[in-house]
Amino acid sequence: MRYVIHGEDLISSRNCLSSLKKRYSNVVNLDGGKLSVRDLDEAISNSTLFTGKSVVVIENYPLPEKIPSLDSLSDLVFWWSRNLLNVPKADKVFHFKSQSAFGIFRFADSIGQKQAKSALPLLNKLLEERASAEKIIAMLTRQLKMIAQVLDGSADKVSKSQFVQKKLVSQAARWDFKKIQEGLSALFQTDLKIKQGKIKQHAALTFLIYRLCE
Repeated sequence: MRYVIHGEDLISSRNCLSSLKKRYSNVVNLDGGKLSVRDLDEAISNSTLFTGKSVVVIENYPLPEKIPSLDSLSDLVFWWSRNLLNVPKADKVFHFKSQSAFGIFRFADSIGQKQAKSALPLLNKLLEERASAEKIIAMLTRQLKMIAQVLDGSADKVSKSQFVQKKLVSQAARWDFKKIQEGLSALFQTDLKIKQGKIKQHAALTFLIYRLCE
């Protein structure tokens, strides 16, 4: 198998890469920026000496057009921290666009404001852009913890930006410490249920929105 992972949404792309690595007994990590074609061929060849399933991970390889010509008995994963204009042929391509970066902040703010009607279409957009449930829950956890700091009188420690502070103060007016604790517990339980396969992520996150925005 040959995988290509690229895009500027680094959290999602790194999560994808980590998930792929967990499938293998042996993982060879290479910094593509420091590799010549000859070095890469040698590393790929050596990876076959391992017992068990092996994968070679090459990050930010400067010659993506050379990928289709590489021979390997091991699986290969090519990861880039940018959007590729010309994506090389691969068995599977994962593209994590940067659009979700802005969208997830808007989504977190809508939850902070307890605006379920605004949050639901933003959630659908994030899922269309393949944002992971793990990332979404982590962002909401961060948002509630920042609101808790504002409630504790520490808005200046959350951000030096007056705009961000003002926005969080507005959101904090809709919360108290009990609601924050209940929200954090709901986030933890939702994350756990999704990871255990007890509920599908879209249904779980939709229910979560309504619960947080009560």
